Amino acid sequence: MGGAGAPRPLRSVDRPLSGHVPRSQCCRRAHRHGSRGRCLCRPDGGRPRLPPPPDGPGRRRHDAPRRGHCSFRSSSHRRLRTNPMTQTSLSTFLLAGPELVLVVAALVAYLGGAFCGLRQGWLVALIGIAVAACWPGMELEAGSVVSSGPFTFDDFALFVRRFVLLAGAGLALVQAGDQFRSAVTPRQTPRANSTCEEAGTFLLLLAGVSLVASANDLVLLFAGLELVSIPTYILLALKRTDAQGQEASLKYFFLSLVASALFLYGLACLYGIGGSTSLAEIGSRLRSGDGRIVATAQTLLPVAVGMLIGGIAFRLAAVPMHFYAPDVYEGAGPGNAALLSTLPKVAGIVVLLRLLALGTGGKLGMIALNQGVVGPAGVAWLTFFWQLTAVLAALTMTVGNCMALLQTNLRRLLACSSIAHAGYLLVGVAAAAAADATVGGRPFAGPDTSWTAALGGASATLFYLAAYVAATIGVFGALAYLGHRWPEWSAGSAPRPPREEISTIEDLDGLSATNPVVAFSLATFLLSLAGIPPLPGFWGKLSLAMAALEVDWTAQATPGSRRVFFLALAVILVINAAIAAAYYLRIVAAMYFRSAKRGVQADGGLGAGIAMLAALVVMAMVTLQPRPLFSAAARAGASIAPGAASGLTITPPHAITAPQASTQP
Repeated sequence: MGGAGAPRPLRSVDRPLSGHVPRSQCCRRAHRHGSRGRCLCRPDGGRPRLPPPPDGPGRRRHDAPRRGHCSFRSSSHRRLRTNPMTQTSLSTFLLAGPELVLVVAALVAYLGGAFCGLRQGWLVALIGIAVAACWPGMELEAGSVVSSGPFTFDDFALFVRRFVLLAGAGLALVQAGDQFRSAVTPRQTPRANSTCEEAGTFLLLLAGVSLVASANDLVLLFAGLELVSIPTYILLALKRTDAQGQEASLKYFFLSLVASALFLYGLACLYGIGGSTSLAEIGSRLRSGDGRIVATAQTLLPVAVGMLIGGIAFRLAAVPMHFYAPDVYEGAGPGNAALLSTLPKVAGIVVLLRLLALGTGGKLGMIALNQGVVGPAGVAWLTFFWQLTAVLAALTMTVGNCMALLQTNLRRLLACSSIAHAGYLLVGVAAAAAADATVGGRPFAGPDTSWTAALGGASATLFYLAAYVAATIGVFGALAYLGHRWPEWSAGSAPRPPREEISTIEDLDGLSATNPVVAFSLATFLLSLAGIPPLPGFWGKLSLAMAALEVDWTAQATPGSRRVFFLALAVILVINAAIAAAYYLRIVAAMYFRSAKRGVQADGGLGAGIAMLAALVVMAMVTLQPRPLFSAAARAGASIAPGAASGLTITPPHAITAPQASTQP
């Protein structure tokens, strides 16, 4: 059979394998070559059919194949090949750029303070926040969703990012104190030594909150929460000479360990149910009708929901994890108290909304039972969620307001009021779990939705969270700006005692006569927290109450049971708002209707004053034109959903459809 003209049998090196690239896709992927450099993807060996270009100096003949390469594939074409992993990494780096900028700024503050004698730590923090806000990844086409690895970037994540950076700038100004008023104190003093440490730790805390907003993985979610908790008690512990500050730090530290253990155990149960750490995969399995998932969920879902909400309750200072708040707030300074009142609560609410989306049919607050989207496990997840959060909301509102009525210390009173505000926020979370559609029981109409329409639970929660954080930063900014007071002293009796920090309601007596601008600003913030119209706090409470009232029943629920429950919850919210107005108005009355007995020395520094005025401007803008904030909150609330399981996935806006309202009574 052999001979000179017989065809040579194919050797193993020349035989195409199962992953052979067809001829139609030649030069689109890598090619297979024989031992002599012959391309096995084309019968002509990969030689071009066009006439070769003329030879030039230093150029290789186009028709001369090189060993191991297809001559049809040009070098420029080879350079266009992209590794999918590289593309995903670059996209993740670009989209997670604001968090990386905050971490780099924190390192600059740490290293600059330790080795370069840097004394303007809070100025570095403000520059880092400004650079993070201008990062290209902060811009995303409205309605689109980008999932890259463990990250999900949507309107919700961008809303929280911008909101956190804006709040972080205000908190940094409050924390800066008198650093912007004069030259920095000598570096040998404890205050100067800790300035850069405080600024760097604060930037890490901001990065943690931003990571939580874009987390699409259980590991990243837990890491982001720990990046919030650990810097918080480090900031409390940096006041080495303050005994009350050390006590507050220890209390917060040990309770934070318990809360982290509870939350981690809940994540373990959630992993046991879904079999993955990806929120997208866990959500798809919860929404499926798999019998094994349903059987496992019947045992682990109640434990998972209880542990997760128990761990988040500590960040929110919600019942029963609320008892630490008055002592810790009293021991912390105005800047740290403002931080404790805002950023941990933002992180806790964001985590609850992200986890709540696991049981929905792709959009938060949509129980599409009639459309067959949510399976039995998803129904159980949402049911446990709204039942537990609704009960905690009622208890937290009532307990916080009743505790605040008995307080005379300003920081203890504000700590108790922050407990009550956590209860208000939980009303929105419970309504989001039980609502029949995302926006007020009706399809989401986009950015032009009328602000007078009722928002869904998630959107109402985000709006009220923004209003609460702005007012809280303003209150603590005003208290930090006032600084100290002179104690009662009669001339000639004894040497004048040193000044004392403003701590009680009596210290604000007659403030309108001595500092009218500060008194007006402080009264505006307190009235907004009380929910007095037409301030933003009133619109936030109104949207929460309407979201609770518009919760409808479904075919699987007992007729009217949920509606009656949320009607009672809305009534409890209104009653607690009236109770809160009593102790807020008591502070306002002290400033305007009492005579000044002690001189108040406004020595808190320019930074705190700027933060107070900036918060006042924000409050005025939202009061006069609430439509932009309502629309942004509606878009963010309508976009909350788990991202893709892995890789880089971009969903354009036109591919995202609004959820349809339920048609059954």
